[in-house]
Amino acid sequence: MRPPFAGFMSFFRPFLCVLLLIAVGVEAAPVGAATPIPLGREWDAALKPLATLPVQDTGFVRSALTYAQTRLMAISDKNAFEHRPALAVILPMMVDSEQAHSVALIKVEHPELGRIFGGKAISLNTFHKMDLYEKMGNLYREEESRLRRGEGTSGGGHNKYLKPINQIEDRADTIDKLAEDFAIIPAKDSWLSPAQLLQKLREGGQAPDAVDMQILQAWDDLCNAIRTNNPEAGAKAAESLRLRVFDAVAARQVALPKLRLDAFYQQLQPFKVSAFFYVFAALCYGGAMLFRQMGPLWRRLQWVGFAFLALGLASGVLGIGCRWILAGRAPLANMYESFTFATAGMVLVALVFEAIQRNRLAGFSAAVLGFVFMIVAHKLPIFDSKINPLMPALDSIWLNYHVVTIMLSYSAFALSFVVALAYLVKDSFGGDATRLAPLKRLPSLGSLDIFNYKVIAVGFPLLTIGIVLGAVWANTAWGRPWGFDPKETWSLITWLVYAAYLHVRFLAGWKGRRAAIIALIGFACVLFTYVGVNFLLPGLHSYA
Repeated sequence: MRPPFAGFMSFFRPFLCVLLLIAVGVEAAPVGAATPIPLGREWDAALKPLATLPVQDTGFVRSALTYAQTRLMAISDKNAFEHRPALAVILPMMVDSEQAHSVALIKVEHPELGRIFGGKAISLNTFHKMDLYEKMGNLYREEESRLRRGEGTSGGGHNKYLKPINQIEDRADTIDKLAEDFAIIPAKDSWLSPAQLLQKLREGGQAPDAVDMQILQAWDDLCNAIRTNNPEAGAKAAESLRLRVFDAVAARQVALPKLRLDAFYQQLQPFKVSAFFYVFAALCYGGAMLFRQMGPLWRRLQWVGFAFLALGLASGVLGIGCRWILAGRAPLANMYESFTFATAGMVLVALVFEAIQRNRLAGFSAAVLGFVFMIVAHKLPIFDSKINPLMPALDSIWLNYHVVTIMLSYSAFALSFVVALAYLVKDSFGGDATRLAPLKRLPSLGSLDIFNYKVIAVGFPLLTIGIVLGAVWANTAWGRPWGFDPKETWSLITWLVYAAYLHVRFLAGWKGRRAAIIALIGFACVLFTYVGVNFLLPGLHSYA
C-alpha cells in the first residue's frame, strides 16, 4: 500500500536536497582542474600550534586561523580548500610563491571570463598571463562598441566586465599581499610582518632587536621547512614561532584578546551551524503538519522540530556571545551582526509563542525564516562577517539599548509577515474549507489572525521604545533628537503602519484579510528601513 503523501514528498524531495546542499555551502566544482596545494595532510597537525598565533588585522589582533580563513574567503569564497584547513593553504602562498601561486584558488564569477580562463577558479599564474589581459580588454572593447551601436545595456553597460575584472584583480592582490599583511611581530601601536621588518632592516630604518630577531629566525626556520616539505621540522618551527611571539607580547606588555575563543569561533562557525538546525527543524515541523492524522507521530515530529529550533537558537546565541567578547562591544555595529541578532530574536519570540500558545506555525515559520536568513547573511555581498573596529559615531552605550530593541521588534515583525502570508494564501484557496492538504494542515483563519495580532502587539511597543531611545541617542550625539534623516523618516513610517494596524483593528474592527495586508505592508517598510535606506537614501545612518 502506498504511504500517505508519497506523491507530495516525491515532488518536494529535489527541493529538500537543494536546501540541504545550500545549507552546507556546496558549490559547483570548477571547470578547470585545480593544482593540488603544495603541502600534504601531514602538515595539518604540524601547523596546529599556529592556530592561536596573534596577528594584527584590520585594527584588531586576531588568531592566525582567523587571518588565514578570512584571506582564503576573500580569494576563493571558501573557508577551506580541498578539505584542507586554511592555514595549510595560506602559509605556503606566503613562503613559496612560485609553487603556491599555481594553485587554482581565485574564484571567477562571470561566466564569460570563466570561459576565457578555462574554469571557475584560476591560479595567480594564469591570471598574470598577458594574453588573458588582452582577451579581457577585447571583451571590454566589444562591449563599448555594442553600446555605441545602441544595442542596449542589459548586461550592465560598462560594468559588465569592469566590475568582475576588478573583483578578480582584488582577489589576486590579496594573494600578493599575504606575507606583507601577516603582522605577527607585536608592538604597542602598529605590528609588523616578517616581510615588513626585513625590509626596514635592509633600509636601515629600524635597529635590530633581539626579540625581533628571534621571531625572524623562527619564521625563517618555518619557511625553510615548508620549502623542503619537512613536516617534522615545520612542527618544531611552528611551536618555536608561537613561543617567540608570545614572549615578545609579554616583554612589550601588549594586550591580547582571547585568541583561543577567536580560533574556536572561526572553526565552529556557529551561525552556519544554526542554519543546519533550522533546516532540520523546518523539515520536522513540516512533517508534523503533513502527518497530523497518523497518530502520535506528528506530535513527536513537532517536539523534535522544537528541539532543533532551540539548538539553532543556542548556536546563534553562542555566536553572538563570542563576537561580543572578541569585539569588546555589543555585536550590533554592522548589517551582518544586527541581522544575525534579529534572526536569533525572531527564533526566541517563536519559541516563547509556541511554548505558551502551542502553535506549531510559530516554530515552522521561525525555522524556515531562520534558515533563509542565515543563507542570505553568508551569501549576499552586502553582509560582511568580519569583526571590525567600532566606528566613532557608534561608540556609545546607547548602541546596545537602541539597536537591541529595534532588532527585536524587527524579529517579531518578520514572524508576523509569515503568519500574514499564510493567512492570505489559505484565504485565497477556500479558507478553512480548502481542499488543499498542505493548507488544510495550517491553523484556522481565526487562529492565524489572532496569532498575527499577538506578534505585532509584541513588536510594536519594542519599535516604539527603540525609536525613543534612538532619539535620545541622536540628541546626545548630534544635538537634536529628530532631524528627518532617511532612516528616521522610514522608521516613523514603519511605526505609523503598525500603529494603523492596531488602530483599525480596535476601532474599525478590521480583521482577517485587511489586517493581514497591512501587516505585509508593514514588513515591506521594515525591509526598506533596514536595508533599502542604507543604499538608496544615504544619510547620517548610512554607516549601519
